[in-house]
Amino acid sequence: FSRPRDYLPLALSSARPACRGGRAAVSTAATMSTDNFPICAEGGKGLVFPAVPNEHEWPSAVRTVLYGFALLYFFLGVAIIADIFMASIDKVTSLRVQTVTQGKPSTRKFWNETVATLTLMALGSSAPEIFLSVIDIVKKEFHFGMLGPSTIVGSAAFNLQVIVAVCVVVIPSGELRVIEKRPAFYITALFSLGVYLWMAFILTHSTPSIVDVWEGVVTALLLPVLVYVSFKVDRGDADHLLRKLGMKSEPEESDPAASFFRFTESLTKVLGSTSATTLDVRVERVGPCEDEATVEYTVEGISAVAGHDFDESAGTLVFGAGVQRQAISLAIHPRPTWRHICQLVVVLSNPDGEDVGLDPEGDTVDETILHTVVLETLPECGGALSHLDSVVSLHGLKAAFVDWWEQMKGVWYCNGDHEEHMQASKSDMAMHFVALPWKVIFSLVPPTSFCGGWITFYCALGTIAGITACVSDIAEIFGCLCSVPDIVTAITFVALGTSMPDLFASITAAKEDPTADASIVNVTGSNSVNVFLGLGVPWTIASVYWKFHGRTTDWENRYSDLKDKIDGAAFIVRSENLGFSV
Repeated sequence: FSRPRDYLPLALSSARPACRGGRAAVSTAATMSTDNFPICAEGGKGLVFPAVPNEHEWPSAVRTVLYGFALLYFFLGVAIIADIFMASIDKVTSLRVQTVTQGKPSTRKFWNETVATLTLMALGSSAPEIFLSVIDIVKKEFHFGMLGPSTIVGSAAFNLQVIVAVCVVVIPSGELRVIEKRPAFYITALFSLGVYLWMAFILTHSTPSIVDVWEGVVTALLLPVLVYVSFKVDRGDADHLLRKLGMKSEPEESDPAASFFRFTESLTKVLGSTSATTLDVRVERVGPCEDEATVEYTVEGISAVAGHDFDESAGTLVFGAGVQRQAISLAIHPRPTWRHICQLVVVLSNPDGEDVGLDPEGDTVDETILHTVVLETLPECGGALSHLDSVVSLHGLKAAFVDWWEQMKGVWYCNGDHEEHMQASKSDMAMHFVALPWKVIFSLVPPTSFCGGWITFYCALGTIAGITACVSDIAEIFGCLCSVPDIVTAITFVALGTSMPDLFASITAAKEDPTADASIVNVTGSNSVNVFLGLGVPWTIASVYWKFHGRTTDWENRYSDLKDKIDGAAFIVRSENLGFSV
């Protein structure tokens, strides 16, 4: 069999030389297993597929159809588990920390929004592409492969061209979406462009066609550099520089409202009781109150657990003309003797009325103000059980297992419960039954109620890695059966399949969010992270491997034109078409 040419998969044009030998040449060059047999032929194998012995004896047309449907079905699985993964990230990044100074609580989010977006959020949306690139390197025995990097490049092109175009089209008629966080957009756009210039430098000037260990490490470390720079810009440290460059920083704050809502007290402590109690949290309107105004409220737990320590509730307070005070009633559950101290918050948001807002001096988080309620322990509280509760929250653990049981029951119903199931359309029911096997499997992933979402995060991440390994094999076999090179398979089928969750998420954000940040700025950020992790990590792994493993007979046969120019072995990345691609 002829050996495939190892071009850097940054452009579709690099697939053309592999196609010049006719259909048979493409079929053999398209995908080779680790034993140098085509993965779709006798002797070929991947990490998981082909899974059936003597599968190569089946009719080629039958195998092509089966693997085509399998590829689509595994893309569906990736989309479902990616939603679970993103839910875990939402839970992790929603963590709030609270400090009390002179009796006044101050609450803030533990995660900076920009840092969370460029780390956890980007990892969530790019995990399939990143895993695919790492798996592709391992499958190719640490030689450069087409499938993984080509998928990253294809996904980046899809994100930048298709997703942005679709987001522009789906905006409701007569509405406008503006990028508010322009500094973040400037930085991520600059990095997403500069990373390709960096690749051109290391592959054509620094060490042509070779990736050294330091080059792979620097590529991966550009991600923390991006995060740090974006964090500093988000804090306003670069406003002076942006003004000198003629760029506006964040929009100026508007004038304060004439009247505003606030809590009469910033903190309330409730003594522990063995019986249920009711607490009234008072809200007042300060300033002119001649017109009617409303404000929404929710009651949420911080360390307190809804359904065990208090009743979760939400609603709208209506302040009629001349009304200055209203009360929110909280139902507090009886306290077990072992229950440790815990907190909940009452959140005011979305004030509506003539020139009305929220207290600028209150405990403010993301355009909301909070009132903290501390549920204290009983006087006789103590012992080992109380100490255990302070560490793991026994009420929280019990609620998490209840959520897990409800999750496993809900997968059997269309849209999650019996009532929605009975009202579901025929198309919804059809999609439910198609996706049911995936839903049943993924119901075993613990819900985000456990450990602040971290258990869900790691379980979903491992599941994505396993499914991506299957996608890698199926895509290679499908491309081999269709006589299509890996680069074409990756840039088209695989990139499209792994980018569909991003597409639907961006469409929803473009329709519902008041700004373009979630739908557009995240595209440039994800493209940067794709390259930094999707190429930096596998390139570092491969370059370190060849640095310490040394050359082999197979390595010398693959790179006969370079073996006399290199001492020992190195990770080779062919870069003939790089200039055109960049």
